Amino acid sequence: MKLLRIIFSKWSISIILLLAQVAAIGLIIYFLNAYYYIFQIVSLVIGIIVFFVLINRKENPEYKIPWLFLVLILPLFGVLFYLMFSKQHASKKTRKFYKEALDKLAPYVENNEDNEKVYEYMGEYQGVAKYLKQTSGLGGQLNNDIKYYPVGEKMWVDMLEALNSAKKFILMEYFIIDPGIMWDSIHEILVKKAKEGVRVHLVYDDLGTMTMLKSSYYKKLRKEGIDAHKFNPFTPIVSAVYNNRSHRKIMVVDGEVAFTGGINLGDEYINKNDRLGHWKDTGIRVKGSAVNTLTALFFFDFIVAKRKIPEFDFYFNPNPKKFNQEGAIVPFGDGPKPMYEDQIGEESLISVIGRATKYFYITTPYLIIDYHLTMALKDAAKRGVDVRLVTPHIPDKKAVFCLTRSSYKFLRESGVKVYEYTPGFIHEKTYLCDDVIGFVGTINLDYRSLTHHYECGAIIYKHECLKDIKEDFEHIFSISQYIDDSFKLSVGAKLVNALLAVFRALF
Repeated sequence: MKLLRIIFSKWSISIILLLAQVAAIGLIIYFLNAYYYIFQIVSLVIGIIVFFVLINRKENPEYKIPWLFLVLILPLFGVLFYLMFSKQHASKKTRKFYKEALDKLAPYVENNEDNEKVYEYMGEYQGVAKYLKQTSGLGGQLNNDIKYYPVGEKMWVDMLEALNSAKKFILMEYFIIDPGIMWDSIHEILVKKAKEGVRVHLVYDDLGTMTMLKSSYYKKLRKEGIDAHKFNPFTPIVSAVYNNRSHRKIMVVDGEVAFTGGINLGDEYINKNDRLGHWKDTGIRVKGSAVNTLTALFFFDFIVAKRKIPEFDFYFNPNPKKFNQEGAIVPFGDGPKPMYEDQIGEESLISVIGRATKYFYITTPYLIIDYHLTMALKDAAKRGVDVRLVTPHIPDKKAVFCLTRSSYKFLRESGVKVYEYTPGFIHEKTYLCDDVIGFVGTINLDYRSLTHHYECGAIIYKHECLKDIKEDFEHIFSISQYIDDSFKLSVGAKLVNALLAVFRALF
C-alpha cells in the first residue's frame, strides 16, 4: 500500500508527466534525423541565431553559460530547451495583478518625510536605502522596536504569543508548511481565531510544500475559516515559470507586530527534528511603522495568489506606535523579472560590502555566487576588512554542498575566512558590517534566491539589536570549524564540481 501511495502521489505523477514531455521532444528530434542533412543545417542556423540572441541579452553573463553550452553541443535540442526554460516571465494576468497591487499599496507605504529622515540618518549608507526605495518601492522607517532571534525555537514562542493576541487579522506567507509540532501549534490558534471572527489570510508556496501537504490542503483550511492560497500552483507542464517560488517568510498580527527571517513552519526550524543536527536559523520581530511595510510585502503575493484586491484600510495602521529606540530599518522585497528589474538583494549586499572598513560577517546555507559578488568579497578582504563567511558542515543537498565547497579555495586565497557550522545545518541568511549595519531575511547566496525567487528581508542600521547579532556571530565562530590549509577537496569532488560548474547558474 505504501508503494502504491508513492507511485500515485502528486509528486510521482508530476515527475512522470514532465519526463513524458521531455521524452516526446527527444523522439521528435530522433525522427527528424531521417532528414539528416536538412536537420543539421537547420540546427546549425537556429543555433547560431540563438547564440547571438543569448550574447545580447541584458542579464547576468553567468546565467547564459549553461544555455550557450547546450546550444553549441546539442543545437536543436538545446534551442528547444532554451525556448521552454529560459523565459521565466509570469503570465500577463499575474503581471497585471502585481502592477495593480503596487499602485493600490503605494499610498499606504510611501511617506516622503520619513524617507528623507531615514536618508539623512543613515549618512554614508543612505545610498543603500535610496536604492531599495527606488527598486523595491518600500521606504525605511525610524523608531521601531526590533528583536533579534538567534534560533527558531525562541522566535516560535513569541509568534504563538502574538497569534494568541490577535483581535483583527493575521497575515502569513511561508515557503514551507510541514505538519508537526510547530505548524500544529500555529494551526490550532489560527482555527480558534478564525472562529472568533479574526480575519486569517495565509499564502504558502505550492512547490515548497509539495512533499509535505496534500494538493487540496488549502481547501481544508478554507473550511476552517482560514483564507488560504497556494502561490504559483504547480502543474506538470514543462515551463521555467515554476522556478519563481515565493521564498518569503512573513507574519503580521493586527498591524502591530510582524515577524520575518529564514524560519519556515516546520519542526527542524525549532529543533524538534534533528535529522541534520542542530538547525541554526534567525529571525526578527518588528513593532512600529515598519510593520506596515511588511504588510504591503505580504499583500503583493496574496493579491497575485487570490486574484483579488482587498480593501486595505482595514489592514494598515494609520498611527503606528513610535518607540524610543535609535536606529533605522529598511524592509524590502526582491524577485524575478519583470516584477523586479534588479537583483535587489545582491546589489544592496555588494553596496554594503563596498563600504566596509573593519569587518563583514555573513552566514548562508548555500554558496553559489556570481563573479560580481565574489569580487566584492575578495576586494574587501584585500583592503584589510575582516571578511568571515559561515556555511553548513552538514549538507541538506549534496550537489549544492559540493559547489559551495568549490568556492572556498579562491575566497581563502583572497583573504576571506571561511567557517563551517559543525553542530548541524545553518539555514540563516544574516550579515553584519562594522557594528553599524546588518541584514536578516530569506535571501540565500545562490542563483535561485538571488535571481528566481520572491524574497524579503530587512536592512537594520545602528539599532541596538545589532549587538545581539554581533554576539550571535561570535558564538557561531567559536563552535564552527575554521577552514584552514589542511582542507582539501577529493579528486571525486573536484570532478563533480567541474561538471556542475557549467550549470551552477541553474542551482
